Amino acid sequence: MRQNQQIAVVLTEAERLRRVAELLCKAIVLAEVKRVVEPVHVADGDDNPGHCSARPNDTGSEEIRILDYLELRGRGSPVSIREALGLSRSATYRALHRLTVAGHVIPSGQTRMLAYQLNKAEPCPQKIGLN
Repeated sequence: MRQNQQIAVVLTEAERLRRVAELLCKAIVLAEVKRVVEPVHVADGDDNPGHCSARPNDTGSEEIRILDYLELRGRGSPVSIREALGLSRSATYRALHRLTVAGHVIPSGQTRMLAYQLNKAEPCPQKIGLN
């Protein structure tokens, strides 16, 4: 048998469906990561005033990208956030500190086990009624 001969692989229907599903999952994850990694340009006007966004008005683009990342992933360490978004170490820690002080994210753990998640207890500003 020659070395450059290729052997045809026959897949069962279940194996083919599993591979298609894996590829679709990868495509969806890559599309979401691309959406989060790209910088966000904040418009001055709100096109949908009734919509409650997780993004506070007093944040910069790094903070918004971090909030989007945490919304997508649920929780993340500073290292994973930094690597996924392509931020510097200092920019990541400054943005996380501002978000923590503002109450938008909650840190848990210490040193190497530190992770951040969105503060779900914080009400949306549009849902707060004034008396």
